[in-house]
Amino acid sequence: MKVAANTVVTMTYVLHRETVDGEVIQEVKKDKPFEAVFGHGMLLPKFEENLAGKEPGDTFAFGLTPKEGYGEPSKENIIEVDKNIFIENGKLNEELCRVGAQVWFNTNNGPVSGKILNIGLEKVTVDFNHELAGVPLYFTGEILDVRMVSEKDFDMGCGCEHDDCHCGDDCHCGDEHDDCDCGCHCGNH
Repeated sequence: MKVAANTVVTMTYVLHRETVDGEVIQEVKKDKPFEAVFGHGMLLPKFEENLAGKEPGDTFAFGLTPKEGYGEPSKENIIEVDKNIFIENGKLNEELCRVGAQVWFNTNNGPVSGKILNIGLEKVTVDFNHELAGVPLYFTGEILDVRMVSEKDFDMGCGCEHDDCHCGDDCHCGDEHDDCDCGCHCGNH
């Protein structure tokens, strides 16, 4: 079966910064492969385009410009939030509210992550640009399996078939966290 819309694709990949010789940003291996439903907006459109028509055993190698990837950084995505949202039990949570910390905010469109840039007396400046905004990306990998999508794939909400998937839970599995061991590496958040 070939990679196409309404298929679930299981793959390995290495994501490099800029070129095949660039810094390794993320690596997904065969023991915990990446699974995703194609054609439903879960993946970058150009990523899908480069894998369309591939079959199990096929390898791939391609680059994406920042526009094709996570876009260019925007000043509009750097905002100030009230410092008091970091108050817990009457005290500032200094572990969470520190320069460089990654923080999660719930929005009408689901959870979004940001990086704390500055802490003022009353406001905290948070950068909500994707951490790879403005970065050319280069993917290499292998297609391990392709199958038709099933109802179960959508019941779990993430396109994977792991019974221990906690997609959407606080662990944010599949996001580029090496310390997550929830068993799901679907990456669809």
